[in-house]
Amino acid sequence: MKKILAVIDAVNYKEEQLDAIEYISGMLKSDLTIVMPEDMDGIPLFTGPDFATGVPEYYDETVIKVCEEKGRIIKNNIEAIRMACQSRNLFCALHSDRGSATEEIILESRFADLLLLEKNASLPLLSDAAPTDFVRNVLASAQCPVLAIPEDMSVIKGVVFTYNGAFSSMYAIKAFADIFPEIVAKEATVIYVSEKGDNTIPHEKLLREYLSRYNRNISYKILTGKADTLIQSYLQQKQDHISTFGAYGRSRLSRFFNSSCAENVLRMAKGPLFITHP
Repeated sequence: MKKILAVIDAVNYKEEQLDAIEYISGMLKSDLTIVMPEDMDGIPLFTGPDFATGVPEYYDETVIKVCEEKGRIIKNNIEAIRMACQSRNLFCALHSDRGSATEEIILESRFADLLLLEKNASLPLLSDAAPTDFVRNVLASAQCPVLAIPEDMSVIKGVVFTYNGAFSSMYAIKAFADIFPEIVAKEATVIYVSEKGDNTIPHEKLLREYLSRYNRNISYKILTGKADTLIQSYLQQKQDHISTFGAYGRSRLSRFFNSSCAENVLRMAKGPLFITHP
């Protein structure tokens, strides 16, 4: 049985966030742990003792009120999610992390098989464009595969494997097939982007041999042109499919899946993205 780790912002919880989590967890019949980071790093630095001198008293009072209100919201949200899970018969463990959100999630991912994360997830006092710094950092450093999910996720009909012949893309394909063999068996497509006009899929025979163990009717497509543009365009037609990618944010990124391409796809794709790295 797989262990799924799902991230829900402790301050900005909405019950509909449980829909995708319940769907994926039910699909895998897995153990589920919901982590609710509080992002203590977001508390203003001037509340520390070293910054007390010269700070107006009303600042301190305001910060105290904000922290108290935040604590009340978190307490209510934890109880709300507990009740919502009970009403859905969604059995899970709840972890409330008070340290650095990114560091806590990365640590917990070490002991999980899959991490569920909203593609546009942010945290209190963080206001950056999608994908947020929080999402980028988690994707780059997570120690298990990450399924980046949209706010409104469709019923999954299949998988799109992005492949470029490199170890990283094959690593993601193998990881996905291990976790979601039923999806691969349902419908699977391999897309290879040729940026130099080479119409041969690298190591195609070995790739077909490997994937045939899961599905003997997989489609293989060669696209010619600029990788991120072609991938985005193709995935627009596959919003009800999960797409796989390898090596997000690492120094040895594949030629077609560089950081700008990754962020463009992450920002524009409407369907869920499965991202992992060795």
